[in-house]
Amino acid sequence: MNNRLERLEAVQAMLLEIGQLSMRCTDISEFVSAVHRALGRIMYAANFYVALSDRDDGTVRFVYFVDEVDVDLVPGPETGVRLGTPEQSPTAWVIAHGTNLTLTAEEFRQRDVLSGNRSIGSHAEQWMGCPLLDQHHCVLGAIVIQSYDVLHRYTAEDEALFSMIANHVSVALQGLQSVDRLERAVHERTEMLARQNAALREAQSELVRQEKLASLGRLVAGVAHEINTPLGICVTATSHLVQELKLTREELAAGEMTAESLASFFDIVDQSLRILTSNTQRAAALVRSFKQVAVDQSSDAIRSFNLRTYLNEVLLSLQPKLKGRPIKVEVDCPPDIVLDSFPGAVSQILTNMVMNSLVHGFEHDQSGTIRIHASCANGVMHVAYADDGAGMDADTLGKLFDPFFTTRRGTGGSGLGAHILYNLVTGPLGGTIRVESAPGEGLKYFLKFPLNRRVEKAAA
Repeated sequence: MNNRLERLEAVQAMLLEIGQLSMRCTDISEFVSAVHRALGRIMYAANFYVALSDRDDGTVRFVYFVDEVDVDLVPGPETGVRLGTPEQSPTAWVIAHGTNLTLTAEEFRQRDVLSGNRSIGSHAEQWMGCPLLDQHHCVLGAIVIQSYDVLHRYTAEDEALFSMIANHVSVALQGLQSVDRLERAVHERTEMLARQNAALREAQSELVRQEKLASLGRLVAGVAHEINTPLGICVTATSHLVQELKLTREELAAGEMTAESLASFFDIVDQSLRILTSNTQRAAALVRSFKQVAVDQSSDAIRSFNLRTYLNEVLLSLQPKLKGRPIKVEVDCPPDIVLDSFPGAVSQILTNMVMNSLVHGFEHDQSGTIRIHASCANGVMHVAYADDGAGMDADTLGKLFDPFFTTRRGTGGSGLGAHILYNLVTGPLGGTIRVESAPGEGLKYFLKFPLNRRVEKAAA
């Protein structure tokens, strides 16, 4: 029982790590490589690959491929490969049918006889493949693990565990692909519109909308990973508890129950219930926070809201981007400030400032601090935002709020983040923004805007 409990804890740690990896990694191959390393800690995984299908031309890309025998079988991760028929290729079978497949060496040979063709690659002693499915149950590709050694065979529990891990990897890949597509679309659209100066004003409005959609895309990806982790832990804990209950009933029926084994069973029940309780409560809290932030980001309505509570909710939605980064976020805001204003604008402003710090202010492994100070006097909000990152020189600072200006041209930067920030502060919030920076001294924003926007709009 202790070994099963230790494995349960290792599985829980891996599920948490998958969620964190999807936020830290910058590309799919890097993410899958990290998943492979984590998988090797809980089962035999010397031979492992992930193939993603291209629905347009029917090819697949082996974005990650490690094999002891077929070392040079597959080309690079960017090259499309046309697989054989599902009868010839088990990978093609998994992608075509969207279901799990497990084969032994003898079953490989039987498939070759029936199809009249030899399967691609060497025959493994045991081969397990699971489909990667999106939220509409459309197949994204396949994740495969195999063993060429009779000493390393997979159990039914290994198969169920690998299938569950495949579900988590599917969610993570959707988030990575979704954010990548949105950010790439914004970048490509920006490059094209920069050459069409005659239509600049109309194009700028469209790009602002796409930037907001990209922000919502990051939020959705964060929701998927944050919610999937506690739910996945609950599923694992429940499965473990069901198995232990079955074993205990068998002991009782056979008359082999002892006081020690009964006490051990009670300990497992107690720990499993604590895991279930804490993770369901965590999932419920995440749903409440994400729901409000998502509604606000897609709405232009005025409402009353507590500023400190709302800042915490927005920062919670940004946790997937902050995880794995040694960056502290400190909030100093009185608990009794209530705004009558546009929460969607506040959410977008804070999101853009934090993302700007993470992308431009700090290197990936660099530690640092982001400080947010808020106060209110005579009906006016004062918000100071500061990071202690790289900062910028006077020339860059002078162009910060210009549309299309970015120091990351060619790497996904649209040049609209700070421009949108400026427009939101001076537009919906009806305020002003000032910025200070110098090389090596971080970046500081100083915002002022009315506490009650209803009164300001009515007066206007």
